[in-house]
Amino acid sequence: MLKQRDPDIILKMVKCVLSAAKRGKDQIDIFDITFKNMESLAFGIDKTQYKEMLGNCMNDLIAMEEYELCAEIKKLLDKKPRKPRKVLSNMGEPGIAP
Repeated sequence: MLKQRDPDIILKMVKCVLSAAKRGKDQIDIFDITFKNMESLAFGIDKTQYKEMLGNCMNDLIAMEEYELCAEIKKLLDKKPRKPRKVLSNMGEPGIAP
């Protein structure tokens, strides 16, 4: 299904990853396979892979005419990473405000 780029699988993966990115999740399982013996195997991706995965799906989404999802992905891809906040510390003597 993945090799054939099944539209339903692609849509589900994209929506899952977009949701994780919006919520700031560090990683997400995109699908889980359960075998007859009840063992399971989860396939996940890390936050560092979100943009690449979404970018790789853009042509498929365009072919499916999922333009709203394409716009959401484009917005995420163009978003500049936040700079870490500086933590102000009391640089004066203990008990004395600077």
